[in-house]
Amino acid sequence: MIQAITFDLWNTLFTKKSYSEQRIHKFFLFLQERKISIPFDQFKNAFDAKFHFSEVTFEEIKFHHIYTKERIISVLEEIDVKIPQSDVDLLTREFEPMMLQNPPPLKKGVKKALEDLSPDYQIGLISNTGVTPGKIISKVLDEYGILQFFEATIYSDETGLFKPHPKMFEIPLTKLNCRPLNAIHVGDMLETDIKGAKDYKMHTIWVNDRNYPKSTEILPDFEIKQISDVIQIIRDFS
Repeated sequence: MIQAITFDLWNTLFTKKSYSEQRIHKFFLFLQERKISIPFDQFKNAFDAKFHFSEVTFEEIKFHHIYTKERIISVLEEIDVKIPQSDVDLLTREFEPMMLQNPPPLKKGVKKALEDLSPDYQIGLISNTGVTPGKIISKVLDEYGILQFFEATIYSDETGLFKPHPKMFEIPLTKLNCRPLNAIHVGDMLETDIKGAKDYKMHTIWVNDRNYPKSTEILPDFEIKQISDVIQIIRDFS
């Protein structure tokens, strides 16, 4: 019997939106203002390579969350530039709230699904965060009128760990006082959402609205194309 439903955020509830271009130009201008000269293309290449740690795997970083300051320092090391810690802190404060200026759109049917499910089930949110911290994401959820539906919100910058680490599933289910076998996780990423939840003995729903190829190794319990389909699956399952 399902008692709790946990949702991923990016490309599950929100349509993913990048703020990298704004951050690149802000960072570059920041260096220019401090008389640090570097060709823009060289700087952009360094940012693209190092800010998002795209060259490393979750296993290599032992699932530890990568904080904004680490990302900034990684770019600076790549271009062999040193700035005071106070400037790193200033850039961090300017980078992290950018989502508030132009929030990512909610996916179709999200609010209605939460409204329909919340009277009968406990609902949680489990999200890996990049540069935007959980406290900013929660503000956006509140502005959209859906923060109220989540009895537990878990962000990687608050736990210090990325999904699929089991702690990212253990913490919300402990808060919701629910056993894994009585919980179902909804997410779009096979490796982080589906594998992580299944390894923790939860049921899973894969949101595959972008028609990704199926995996022969990671098998969700259900596959859907739109978030509204969660409602009937949960009703039938219960």
